[in-house]
Amino acid sequence: MRVERLILEDFRNFTRAEFLPAPGVNVIYGNNAQGKTNLMEALYLLTGQRSFRPSRESDLVRFGQSQGIIEADFFAGGRSQNVRMVLGGGRKTVSLNELPVQPSELTGRYFAVVFSPTELSLVKEGPAQRRSFLDSAISQVMPRYLKTLAAMNRALSQRNTVLGDMSRFAGLEGMLEVWDRSFAKMAYSVIHARRRYIRRLSPKAGEVYKGISGGREELTVAYQCTIPGNWDAMTQQEGEQAVLEALAANRGEDLRLGFTGVGPHRDDMDLRIDGISARSFGSQGQQRSCALALKLAECGVIEEIAGERPIVLLDDVLSELDKKRRDYFLSDIHGGQVFLTCCDSGSIRGVTRGMTIRVDRGQLRSRRVTEGRASRKTDKEEAQDVPASGTGHGGTHQ
Repeated sequence: MRVERLILEDFRNFTRAEFLPAPGVNVIYGNNAQGKTNLMEALYLLTGQRSFRPSRESDLVRFGQSQGIIEADFFAGGRSQNVRMVLGGGRKTVSLNELPVQPSELTGRYFAVVFSPTELSLVKEGPAQRRSFLDSAISQVMPRYLKTLAAMNRALSQRNTVLGDMSRFAGLEGMLEVWDRSFAKMAYSVIHARRRYIRRLSPKAGEVYKGISGGREELTVAYQCTIPGNWDAMTQQEGEQAVLEALAANRGEDLRLGFTGVGPHRDDMDLRIDGISARSFGSQGQQRSCALALKLAECGVIEEIAGERPIVLLDDVLSELDKKRRDYFLSDIHGGQVFLTCCDSGSIRGVTRGMTIRVDRGQLRSRRVTEGRASRKTDKEEAQDVPASGTGHGGTHQ
C-alpha cells in the first residue's frame, strides 16, 4: 500500500498541514521539536492502533483546540481509499471511504510498521515489550486477535480481583473457577495465534539477520510459554485443559501474591544468536540487529498474508545504527513507501528518488528528489516544487 495524501488539522503542533508523499523514500528533516515525529505518529495512528509514543489522547490535539483531524488518501486492496480520524473528547471518530467505522476496523485495511528508538531496545528490555511487539504485529494481519486479547485481559483482571478478595472473604472458589474457564478459553486462542505467527516470523527474521551479519551468525525466534505442554500437537480442548491445570497447580502462589502468575500475559519471545540468549549475552550491535531483523520480518509477514507491502516509518533510528546496518536496512526495504526522519536531509546518502519534507515549527516545505539533488535547493525553492502547506507552533509537541 502507499499513502497518496496526508492532511492534518489541529493535530499536535500543526494548525493545518498537507502534503503528497512520494511512492518511494520520503525524508522528513528539520531541527528538534519542530514536528517530525508528529507526522510519523499521524501516519501510524491510521492503522487503528495506539500511538507508538507514550501519551494521553488529549495530547494529540493542538493546545487550545477541542478536536484534531488526521485524513489520508491511500492506495490498498487494488484501489484508492480515504480515511478520516477526528480526535477529541477522549475518543476517536473514524470514517473509511466516507462510512463510519470503529478505529479497530482500520486494522487490516491500512498497514504500517514503525521503527523508533524504542524498537531498537526491543531485545534488551523485558518480556512486556516483546509481547507488545508480537500482539501489535499479529493484529495487523488478524484484526480479530485484538478482541480475543482484550477478552483475555478482562478475564485476567476479574480473576485477579477474585484472588485478592479471597484473602478477606470465604466462599469465592466457585467464582474463581468461572473466571479460570473464561481465561483458559481466551488464553489458548492467544497462545495459538502467537505460536502460528512466530512460525512465519522466525525464518524471515533469521534470513534478514544472516544478511546483516554477513552469514556469520544465525538468529532463531521461538515462543516461550509459561504453561507446559506440547502445544503444537494440542487441540483447543486439550489446550484449554492445559491452561486450567496450570492455574490449579499455581493457585497457592497466586493466592499468596494476589495475581495470576502463569499464562500468555507472562510469556516471552526467546531470541537466540547461535543458540545463545541475545538478551543476556548479545552485544549492543547484535541486539540492534535482532530488533531490525524482527521488524523487517514483520513487513515480510504482512506482505505474505495480506498481499500488501506496509508503509515503513523510520523515526530517528538510522543515526543510531552503524553504516553497515543502515545500508542493509535501506536496501532491504527498497521498493515500498518509506518515511524517515532526520535532522538534515543531506545525512541520508544514496536516496536518489523520492521526496524531502522540511518541518519548521509545524510548517512543511516539500520537494521531489531526482538523482540525489534534493539538498541543493533553498527552502523557498523547495516550497514551490510540490503542493504542500502547513502552519503551526513548534516546541512542546515534538
